[in-house]
Parts: sequence; structure tokens; C-alpha cells
Amino acid sequence: MTALTQLLATLKVQANVFHNGQYCGAWAVDTSGSGRMTFHLVTYGVCHVEVGNETFRLEEGDAVYFPSDSKHRATGKPDETVPVNQSQSLPFTEPIQSDATGLVCGDFGHEHPLFEKLLRQLPEYIVVRRDGDSASAKLAALMLQESRQSDMSSNLLLNRLADCLFYILLRDHVDTESGVFAAFSHPKISKSMERIHQSGGEKLTLESLASVAGMSRSAFASLFKDIVHQSPMEYITQWRMTQAYRWLVDDGISTYEAALRTGYESEASFSKAFKRVMSIGPGEARKTLALTPS
Repeated sequence: MTALTQLLATLKVQANVFHNGQYCGAWAVDTSGSGRMTFHLVTYGVCHVEVGNETFRLEEGDAVYFPSDSKHRATGKPDETVPVNQSQSLPFTEPIQSDATGLVCGDFGHEHPLFEKLLRQLPEYIVVRRDGDSASAKLAALMLQESRQSDMSSNLLLNRLADCLFYILLRDHVDTESGVFAAFSHPKISKSMERIHQSGGEKLTLESLASVAGMSRSAFASLFKDIVHQSPMEYITQWRMTQAYRWLVDDGISTYEAALRTGYESEASFSKAFKRVMSIGPGEARKTLALTPS
């Protein structure tokens, strides 16, 4: 498993399709406000989307994604007088209306405090066109086909297809000039990132990471900070707290065991580092396990 795959698996991002139907007549939709990355896929007709001062048209098979949950307005016809989220949609089991716009709407949920930091490396919105030859366009086409089914298995498959689409969008659209994703693709820094992600609770030094990258200590530290916007030691702490969060939430391990797994000899020093990175204490994270439906 590569370091990038490890990171994405740890965040546990999951899609949730909450609407699949047709809007008719005068209508307008804004799905922002949840704090999640939302999306619309046009499955029939046309849709006009307004984001800030920009307006663009989506046709059947096109999709738009809002990584930062931007306020927007999706409508059949650009009409400022139509209030948002007041119109009822019809299922595709009803006859398709001539003026209808079919929409699949959903969002990407997560269970990790660092997910928003990752999304900040994406643009305000991403448009995927059906006629493109990209993997994301091909997946959107599969979602278009499945949207016209009416059974529960289709809804489940739409969620899983949207999961795949998220990772492809991340790969294709994330800023690779700076930040964590830039480090994963850098010819030298990527080697140290792999070393960090494979280290478990092993004690790492700046010298050992610089050696892996084939650089001097000072040159490595400077380059890493320029790209990742964190020092190597800060990133090591962030990654290990990211892992610890998963163990606490998913497995309910003790704070002491989490400290040992991440290389801390003191439970107190681990707890302090965990709260600094995650903004919550280990005990608060562990409570999430009890709140998760069985």
C-alpha cells in the first residue's frame, strides 16, 4: 500500500446519494450548508448552475462537485425569482416530463477531523463533462445508467460509484504545486513520505529522512517545509495522530495503547499531541465508537 493510498484509506470517505429524481417546471436547488463536499449529476435534460458571479450549463451526463461546500444555485432555467429548495421532485418511476431535469445529488461524508484540510487543496468547484475521455467522465456515465433504475441495489451502487469518483477527482484535480499531494509526487520528497508512512511508531530523525531523499539535512528540511508547509517532524506527528484517531474511533483502544503504537512513552505527552493536532482529546474520539450504530 502506497503512502497516498494509506492516507486516503485512513480518512474513510464515503458517498451518500440523497436525491435521484426529476424536477419539473420552475425549480431551484442549493445543497450547500452541510459542511460536506456535495455534488450534482444531470441524468436528464439541462441544468444551469450559479456559483458566485459565474454561471455554467450542464447537460445530460455532466456533473459538478463542490469540495468546499460552496453556496450555489442549480436550476432548470436561470430565474432569480424562483426560491431554492421549495420544489418537489418526481421519481423516475413516473413518466419523464418534457421540461424535466433529472438530478442525482449527494455528498461525501467522512469521520476524520483532517478531511477539510485535504479539501482545501481542491478548487471551489469541479465540472466533469460526459463527452470527456477521462476516468471521471466514464464513471459519471455509469452513474447516469444506474440512476434510471428504481430498486435499492441501484442506490447502493450509485454510492459506491460516487466513492470511486471521489478518489479519481482527488487524483486528477488536487493542487500538486504544494501541500501533501505535491510531496507524494515529488521525486525526492516522496521517498521520505513513504518512509514516514511505513514507520509505525519507530523514532525517525531529520537525518534519516534526509538520507532516504538523498539530500543534506538542511536542504531536505527546507524543501519539505516549502512543499508541505509543515516541518518533517510536524508532519510525522500529524500522520501518527491521524492513524491514532482511526484506532481510537474504530477499535476503541486505550489511550495508553495508542501512545505506544505511535511511539510515545508517555500517555500524557501523546494526549497533548493528539489534542493539538485533532482539536479533541483521545477520550472524546473514543466516544465516537459508542455513538456509531451497530
